[in-house]
Amino acid sequence: MRLLPFSLPKAICAVLLPMLAGCASSGGSADPAAYAGETCADLNVAIGATSKEITSAAVSRGRIDRLNVPFWLPGGTRAVTALKDRQTRRIEGLEGNLAAMRQARKARCARP
Repeated sequence: MRLLPFSLPKAICAVLLPMLAGCASSGGSADPAAYAGETCADLNVAIGATSKEITSAAVSRGRIDRLNVPFWLPGGTRAVTALKDRQTRRIEGLEGNLAAMRQARKARCARP
């Protein structure tokens, strides 16, 4: 007798999708004035960290996009679409922040 009504990978998928739904947060865009007090070195570090976050979110979105949801899972396709949309919004917000940081750096920091 089997204790689980379905295989372990399907169970993990069923548990993982709702957990992933809460992991992504949407980022807001910022203006260059928000970075007026930072030094050029701090701006460079913030730009690097934001770029890493964008890459991480894009990789996560790609993994979600390649996820094969079983046809019998109610709302599975809708959940995947919602997660992809959330990651896309997060990436767009981070790109807005990155653009603001780059603009602030361009206005204040000399290029070597």
